[in-house]
Amino acid sequence: MATDNIASSVMQTLGGGSGIDIVKLARDLTDVEKMPAEEKITASQDAAEAKISALAVLKFNVQALIDDFNGLNDAAELATPTATSSDVSKVSVVSTDGSAQTGLANIYVQTLATSQRNLSDQYSSTSQAINGGSAFDINITLDATGTTSTVSIAAGSDTPEGVVDAINAAGLDVSASLLTLGTAGNQYQILLEGKTGAANSFSVATTIPSNSDLGFHDGANGNSSGSSPTDYQEAGDAVLKYNGITLTRDSNTLTDVIDGVTLSLNSVHDNANDTETISVTSDRTTLKEKLRALVATYNDVQFALSELSNPESEEEEVGGALARDLAVIRTVRDTVYQAVTQDSSTPSGGITGLRDIGVTLTGYGKLEFSETTYDSKAAASFDDISTMLSAGTDNQSRYDGQSQGLAIDAIAKLEVLTDSISGIFATRTESTRQKLSSYSEDLLALEVRMDALYERYLSQFTVMETLVKQLNSTRESLTDTWNNMGNFNK
Repeated sequence: MATDNIASSVMQTLGGGSGIDIVKLARDLTDVEKMPAEEKITASQDAAEAKISALAVLKFNVQALIDDFNGLNDAAELATPTATSSDVSKVSVVSTDGSAQTGLANIYVQTLATSQRNLSDQYSSTSQAINGGSAFDINITLDATGTTSTVSIAAGSDTPEGVVDAINAAGLDVSASLLTLGTAGNQYQILLEGKTGAANSFSVATTIPSNSDLGFHDGANGNSSGSSPTDYQEAGDAVLKYNGITLTRDSNTLTDVIDGVTLSLNSVHDNANDTETISVTSDRTTLKEKLRALVATYNDVQFALSELSNPESEEEEVGGALARDLAVIRTVRDTVYQAVTQDSSTPSGGITGLRDIGVTLTGYGKLEFSETTYDSKAAASFDDISTMLSAGTDNQSRYDGQSQGLAIDAIAKLEVLTDSISGIFATRTESTRQKLSSYSEDLLALEVRMDALYERYLSQFTVMETLVKQLNSTRESLTDTWNNMGNFNK
């Protein structure tokens, strides 16, 4: 009985086999070591990707602030003037730009600028041969300079239509067109027309012996006004009075009479005492809207800075993504603060910065805009505001070494941040991308290391299984021996 008990105890100790899935066990043990390390690297990857996105968000907001300042760097962009005429049939307003100043002007139109016009001989068709099919030249001389341009008419193209095409193709200050005189379609004349202004008169000559000028100065063609030869219409200047001052211009479109206003002279006045009033009103709400937008954009930057630096932010994508890089937050916050609070390099009339026209900081670090303050300052000192913001210039080169106003001053500060090579957004993004690359390498290295660990576990468990099998074999042998010993004396 004692022998049976001992044998039973030994058999129980040896067991009937391992009964273990050693492949699963090796994998589970490997995963226990792998998962914490993998999760740590993956978390670092997610944080780096979120940081890159956060930097892009912050750069976008700063660029929006730069764009707002770009809308303030030209004097012409700060106001949208409008101009009206008391009688558009006499004088009309073509356009205005930001340089137009509020005021009134009186315009009297004495004569309109005219262009020289000449009519040729009459022809029975557009393809009638003018020189018997032979080539010839037309010489057009500008009377003011004495400069002669030669237009060559090729053989076979010596027709009214060919002459018109050749003159227009020459690119001269004289254009040609073909007129149909009647409904029958058998009467045609060539019309030459120069530019307006007395200095733009011209003369025509050809190399055709029998018709030295194609009839352009022939009184028989209606070109005579009492003496021949003469022009169908002579070139002349516009004569007008601007606030009582007599002016002469070579065009009916005037760009240099009222600053920032383009006028069109349409007809003459019948009475020398008649005038038309041009009224210019500068709409200063344009700048008001731009300042309001600037304030909103600045506050958007501050909101972004707050969310990106707050580790408890509820923003799912990039909230708190820069909480561990507060140097970026401080640099951006300080720079945008300096941009909007600095004094202009071109102060004027006591207007030195945005604070003087209603843009001020609150105790919470946000900007606010007082329309009342702006309206008061704009009504009294709009030119000074323009000078403070833009130096009173338009399209000034940023590299001419001259002071250019607060807008360019601010842009220069902000673009240090957004520079594509040395700006803080570019350098931080690049360093973070390098970290991302190293994290990918760490994941690959971890995978290789865990594969080796798995193989080692599997190898060890295989040896264990072999030993268990050997013990099972020994158990079976001892069982047989023990049973035989129990029956030995029977």
